[in-house]
Amino acid sequence: MIKVSLSYLRKNSKQTFTILFGIIFASMVLFCVGILFSSFREYLILKVAKENDFHVKIKGNLNGLYDKNIKSIKYLDSTYFIKFENIYNTYDLTDKICEEKECLEVIYNSKLLSLYGIGKNNYLDLFKELIFIIVFILAISVFFIIYNSFQISFSKKRKDIILFKAMGALNGQLYKMLLFEGLIYMVFGIFLGFGLSIFISYGIIGLINNLLSEVLGSNMGVYLYGPFIFIPLIFIILIVFLSALLPLFRLKKYKVMELFRFNRENNFFKSRFKNVILNFGLINYMRNKKKYKGLIICIFIIMLLFNFFYRLTDYTVKIMNEYVYIPSYDLKVISDMSDYSKLEGLAKNLSSSKETIYRSCSKLVYIPKENYNRGYKENMTVLVTDIGGNEVINLTDDIVSKNDKMVKVDYKIFNSLDKINISNNVIDGISLTDKIPFGFETELLEGRIILNLDKDKFDLVCPVYEGGALIKSDENNIDNKVLKYFKENNFGNVSYVNIKKVYEIMDNLVLLIKLFMYFSCFIVSLISVLTIFNIVSTNVKLRKREFASLKAFGLENFKINLCLFFESLIITGKGALYSFPFILLVSNFLYKNLGMFFEVNLKIFDIGLFVLNFIICFLLIYICMIFSHLSLYKNELIYNIKCDNV
Repeated sequence: MIKVSLSYLRKNSKQTFTILFGIIFASMVLFCVGILFSSFREYLILKVAKENDFHVKIKGNLNGLYDKNIKSIKYLDSTYFIKFENIYNTYDLTDKICEEKECLEVIYNSKLLSLYGIGKNNYLDLFKELIFIIVFILAISVFFIIYNSFQISFSKKRKDIILFKAMGALNGQLYKMLLFEGLIYMVFGIFLGFGLSIFISYGIIGLINNLLSEVLGSNMGVYLYGPFIFIPLIFIILIVFLSALLPLFRLKKYKVMELFRFNRENNFFKSRFKNVILNFGLINYMRNKKKYKGLIICIFIIMLLFNFFYRLTDYTVKIMNEYVYIPSYDLKVISDMSDYSKLEGLAKNLSSSKETIYRSCSKLVYIPKENYNRGYKENMTVLVTDIGGNEVINLTDDIVSKNDKMVKVDYKIFNSLDKINISNNVIDGISLTDKIPFGFETELLEGRIILNLDKDKFDLVCPVYEGGALIKSDENNIDNKVLKYFKENNFGNVSYVNIKKVYEIMDNLVLLIKLFMYFSCFIVSLISVLTIFNIVSTNVKLRKREFASLKAFGLENFKINLCLFFESLIITGKGALYSFPFILLVSNFLYKNLGMFFEVNLKIFDIGLFVLNFIICFLLIYICMIFSHLSLYKNELIYNIKCDNV
C-alpha cells in the first residue's frame, strides 16, 4: 500500500503540488506568527536585562552569602543585585536566602520575570493568548482550503479505490494508505514551510529594524522560543490531519458495483436540448452540488477576507486622517527666558524655509458670558504671545474626549470681544481673527484662547515667559544639528520635539501593520486561487465526455463557453450570497468597536466593494473554466467520447 501511495503521488504531480503548496504556505504563515513573537519577546528580554541586569535586589545584611544556585551577585549602595543560574527558581531561592539572612527590602525584576512567565503580571501568558487567537483565525481560513484540496484528490481516486475493493482490499488497508499520503504531505509541508518562515521572518524583522530603528533603540534578531513555535505546529498538524481524515468517511459508501454502472453524466441529455444554453449552468450546478462545495467555500473565504482587511485598513486610514493632525513645522523647541535670544540662530543654522520665533506665557482670564458664541466658561486659560496684532484667534480646532469617545470640535469661540483683563491689566483694542500664525494649528485647544500681543503689551502682561520656535526645514539630520547647536551655545533648560521623525515613525508603523495584513490576505488568497483552479480543472476534465457529446450534437465552442459563463455566475452568486451576512457582521463589528473610541463617519457596508469582489471572483472561476475547457481541444473528439470507466 505504501508503494501504491508513493506511485500515486508521483503520477499525479499536479494534484500533489497543489496540496503540498497549500500546506507549505499555511505552515509558513502560522510559523511566522510564532517566530515574530519569539523574536519580539527575546528583544524585550535583552532590553530589560540591559537596563536592570538582575533577577532580584535585596537591601539588608547578606554578608557571607554563598549558594551554588547564584550566578552572580553585585553590591552597590547597600543593595545586593542577584542573578540566579535558573531564573525560574527566583522566588523560591529568594525566600530561602531571606530565611537565612536579614532582608530589609526585596524588589524583584518583575518585567524580566514576567517575560519568562514568572510572577503575577505574566507577559508570557499574554503573548501565548495573542498567538493562539491570531493562529486560530488564520487556521480556520486555511483549513477549508486545504480540506478542499484533499477532497478533490480523494474524489479523483474514486475509481481506483473501488477497484482496490474489488480486488479484496479492506477499508482499514485503504485508510492506512490514504492517511500515509496525508502524513507525507504533512511532513514535507511542515518542514518546507518552517524553513520558508525563518527566511521570511528575517526579511520582516530586517524591515522592522529599518523602519522603527528610532523606536527600538537596538536591532531585533530572529529567535525561536519553543512554546511559541509549538502552538502553530499543533494547529498545522490538526489542519492537515482533519483535512486528510474527513474525506475518508465517504470510503464505505463506495461500492464495487459502481464500476459497471453507466456514467451518470449522460443524465444531462434527459433535459430538452433547445434549453441547453440557458439551463446548462443551473442543471450542471444542481447535479454537482457536492463537487462545488469547496469552490463556494473558497469564494466565501476570499470575499470575507478581502472585505475584512480592506474595511479595517479603510477605517484606520480615515481615523488617522481625521484625528491625527500633521503640523506644518518639522521642529518644535521650548526654552527658558535666558535662551530665547538664541532660537533665531537655531533657525538660521537649520536653513529654515518657514519659522515662528515667539515668547509666550499662560494666564487665567475672566470674560463675560455675553461675549461667548457657545460653551460659556467662567475661567479660561489664555496663551499670550508676542507675535503681535493685539488679536484673539477666534477658532477652536481640537480633539476632545466626550462620553469616553474622541470627538473633533471645530467652532468660533466669541461673537464679540473688544477688551480683555489679564492679571489686573486691561488690554483694549482687541480684535478677533481667524488668521493662524505659522505652526499654531495644533495650539487651537478647547478651553484655551490665544492672544497675540504687540511686544510692549506682552512685556506688561508676561514679565516671566518661555521661548518657543516652530521651524520648517529641509535638513535630513535635524537631531544632530540641533544637539550640536545646543552644546555650542550652552543652552540651559531646553526641550525639543522632532515632529518629522515622530510622524515618519508613525507612518512606518502603519506601513508595517498594512504589510502584515496584506501579506496574510495574499497568502490565503493565493492558496484559494490555486484551489479554485484545481477544483475547476478537475471538474471540467471529469466532464470531457459531456462536452465532446455536446460538440458531436453540433454545439459550437462559443456556446459551450457561454454555458460555462452561466455556470460560473451561479457558483459565484451562491458564494457571494453566503458571504454577504458575514461581511455585514464583520463590518458592523469593526464599525462598533472603532466607534466606541472615535466619532467618525464610517460606512457600515460598501456595496461597491462587494460588487468588485463579486466580479473578480466570477472572472477568476470563468477564466479557469475556459482554460480547462481549451485543454480538451488537444484530444480527438472520439477520444473524449469514449467511456472512461475502469
